Amino acid sequence: MRLYLLPVSTRRTLLYCQRANAAPTDKQTLVDKAQARAARLWADWEKKDKGWQKKVVEYGNYAIRRIPYEEWGLKSVPPLSKKREEDGTQGLSKVEVVYPKTLISADRVPGILHTLSTERESLHKKRLIWCLVGMPISAPMALIPV
Repeated sequence: MRLYLLPVSTRRTLLYCQRANAAPTDKQTLVDKAQARAARLWADWEKKDKGWQKKVVEYGNYAIRRIPYEEWGLKSVPPLSKKREEDGTQGLSKVEVVYPKTLISADRVPGILHTLSTERESLHKKRLIWCLVGMPISAPMALIPV
């Protein structure tokens, strides 16, 4: 796996992950199938001229534009699987970090990676709690036919 750190400004850095030596497989997992179906459905709804589906796409795109680019960069990092965890403990896993050495010093790289991975954690926990609190309130509304 190769991580790219691209400095956008003096205080902000973009992270991108490229999977190295990933052998393409024809076997799709259930998650891959669901993501492909959701992408096709979203693309079909975007092509509509008007209607509730077009409105959902407009509101969704507006919400997506508000996501900071640091969060989009974290989407490229694959989740930790059992195999990758075992490889990491045995020293078989190799992670290469590529960054401009003239702009970022080597001793700052671990701190930047830690900051990018944890800086919005409290926000997500807070929003998760509010979603769980609001779920019992909003769930009956889904059952009421309009």
